[in-house]
Amino acid sequence: MQKYRMLLQYLGTRYAGWQVQKNRLTIQQLIQEAISQVTRETVSVVASGRTDAGVHALGQVAHFRLQDARPVERLAKALNGVLPPDVRVLRLRIAPPQFHAQKDARRKRYCYRIYNGPVLSPFLHGRIFHARLLLDAERMRQAGKVLRGRHDFGGFASSRSRVADKRRTVFRSDLLQRGHYLDYRIEGDGFLHHMVRNIVGTLLEIGRDRRPVQDMQRILEAGDRRLAGPTAAPWGLYLVRVWYAGRKGRRA
Repeated sequence: MQKYRMLLQYLGTRYAGWQVQKNRLTIQQLIQEAISQVTRETVSVVASGRTDAGVHALGQVAHFRLQDARPVERLAKALNGVLPPDVRVLRLRIAPPQFHAQKDARRKRYCYRIYNGPVLSPFLHGRIFHARLLLDAERMRQAGKVLRGRHDFGGFASSRSRVADKRRTVFRSDLLQRGHYLDYRIEGDGFLHHMVRNIVGTLLEIGRDRRPVQDMQRILEAGDRRLAGPTAAPWGLYLVRVWYAGRKGRRA
């Protein structure tokens, strides 16, 4: 049996997220069906994390096993030949038997893209969040800095989250502005369900001057989801990169 490690990109706009769901089209389902079509084997594909419905990925990492080994170049080409054009295998490699795409992940980077102008290009529809009201980027930037370090992020977790330990370490939390475009980037050793989108929803309210910058610290300390802003729309969120131990954290 041979294990493979793959680097994926996808537009999540028309999918119900990563995980297989009954009567809904998902990325995991597409990948597994493509592998089965090409190899005639039934496989289970494990990703570094489950992206929500509508969320995109620039650097999702996953693994799977095959009974019969296949040349990686030919297999990757064959998979892209049957996958839809909004899902691509960027890289496919032989993985060591002990590699696990989810459990071995050490660090992830997400980016939330915002267009803060009056009219959004139709070519960006479903790929970026359109904030029509003028945002104060500096207020958002100052609030985001508070998240750096190790904290209990229960105040930004989904109310349905059942994870007992909500402590996570955030290595990077910053906002980059280029004209009407704002990119919020966050890196951490792990993320709770809806954590990034709940952070962004709070930052948007701070940027609109609907709440003080100090609220970010207050939410962290209280750990109460009800104090944070609404969950931001999924189509602005991208899983950018996943790091693993060794080889300078290469993605896949």
